[in-house]
Amino acid sequence: MLSIGIENYDGQQSVVSAYGVSVTTTINALATLSFSFNATGQNLLAEGLIGPYTLFTTPDGQQYRLATSNPVPNNEFRVYAISATHIGRDLNDTFVEDTLKGKQSLKACMDLVVKDTGFKYQIDDKFDDHDFGDTEIGNAAADSILSSIAEAWSCEYYFDNKTIHLAKSIGRDGSFLFIDAVNASHIAWTESYDSVKTAIKGYGKQVEQTTSSTDDSGDSGSASSGAAEFISYTRSFVGRVPYVWGGNTPSGWDCSGFVAYVYNHFGVPMHQPTTYEEYQGSVVGPPYQTGDMLFWGARGGTYHVALALDSNTLVMAANPSRGTVQQSINAWRPDFGVRNGAMAAKLSTGSTTTTSAPQETVEDAAPEYTCQAEYISPLANKKNIGKRWAEPYYSDTITDEGALKAELKKQLHDYPDVQYTVDWISFTKNVGGFANEIKIGNKGWLRDRMGTDVSVRIQSITQVLDNSDPSNKGSITFGNKIFDASVWNDRQKSAGVTKERLEKLQRRINQLSNITITQLPTMNSDEEATLDDYLKSYESESNASQDG
Repeated sequence: MLSIGIENYDGQQSVVSAYGVSVTTTINALATLSFSFNATGQNLLAEGLIGPYTLFTTPDGQQYRLATSNPVPNNEFRVYAISATHIGRDLNDTFVEDTLKGKQSLKACMDLVVKDTGFKYQIDDKFDDHDFGDTEIGNAAADSILSSIAEAWSCEYYFDNKTIHLAKSIGRDGSFLFIDAVNASHIAWTESYDSVKTAIKGYGKQVEQTTSSTDDSGDSGSASSGAAEFISYTRSFVGRVPYVWGGNTPSGWDCSGFVAYVYNHFGVPMHQPTTYEEYQGSVVGPPYQTGDMLFWGARGGTYHVALALDSNTLVMAANPSRGTVQQSINAWRPDFGVRNGAMAAKLSTGSTTTTSAPQETVEDAAPEYTCQAEYISPLANKKNIGKRWAEPYYSDTITDEGALKAELKKQLHDYPDVQYTVDWISFTKNVGGFANEIKIGNKGWLRDRMGTDVSVRIQSITQVLDNSDPSNKGSITFGNKIFDASVWNDRQKSAGVTKERLEKLQRRINQLSNITITQLPTMNSDEEATLDDYLKSYESESNASQDG
């Protein structure tokens, strides 16, 4: 049993005697806590404290908010299964209306995140400023802004209760060595090849365009009256209309119902679901314009849709807890947009310009970029692979072709996802003489049963805190090992060498006994060395007989 502190929303406190207590921590994610307890004796008081926003405190002082409670009665008492999320989830309860754009420091953006939340932060490395250009950051839940920050600065973070730590890379090098069957058991790995791509195109920062068209009145202005009306009408539902699955009226709607209602209001026929709406126009990428439909998921199987108010802002029917909301497009970037020609034409009505001759409008002009490039993986030259294109990459800041190509090489996923896991024998240091430091982000080595050393990094830890099951101490998941394409060339060469060796052995055996090998057992390193010696001896004898 393990004692865990419990506090309800009124501040009443107690202690619950729990078992099966485990904590899972992951880089750039909130830790989770799970445990069970029997509602009997002292735990009857703890049972009474279970409710909205119940707070649990583990022996290390970290706090977790109740997520789910599952009481199951038996003959004598109720057995509770509890799951809770680290108190960092409280950031989701604050919606930040302020926004920032242009060149910003990490400090300025983090100030935006923690304002009026009770959280604080600590930046553990030196970061250069990031230029968001015209893209705004903000106008979203505080935790969504934090995720956008991590993406913009390519940084990592973790929570120490209500303190957010940010660093370029969390953890230390050379922190552990796990050797299968010595101080660890069951080092296993999986290789997934589903996401391998071999070619990618990229586009640098977009060139600003200022051309527009003239109406008959000759009045000048900076925005179309049709677009202004669309923005005003769409915004009018924010914070007022609830999310209702399958709904399509202001009494309640889901994401596709909301889009259909607004489009129909402006005389453009539209109906649910998203998989219909995504084909009602041409696919476009950022920057998006007023009236564009923004989709999440692969085309043909999208699961969410929103409406763009401009290149920076969207409105959507989010979910049952948030309802209809407005937020920054950058806070949750869509997979693609769709521009409906009829809607685009309606929203451009009334647009004006300072020039006298009609010109192509900004909305209709093809976007121009400061630079373009593509990167092709060496694997594309292989007979059975070729060019397999990834989705295009767009940058808000890159203006140099060389820098863009270097970034494309990083973006291209031309390797399988290889992930290792280990069942711990013990969490303590100095087990078997190895002083391992097990923390999120730490880097070290694995040595598998074949004697192969692999450098890996701890991505996630599940640690069992009590001793209710001595055989279960938890597990470590190591982040995907990124292999260079040359690794697969080496594998193929190795396979060729093995084939040649086996053919030599087959020929020798055929000479001796006319026995055909249909399957060879797996050999360990000693057996392979013996085979090598045998083959060398055979080759020496063959050469000597030929010379004689």
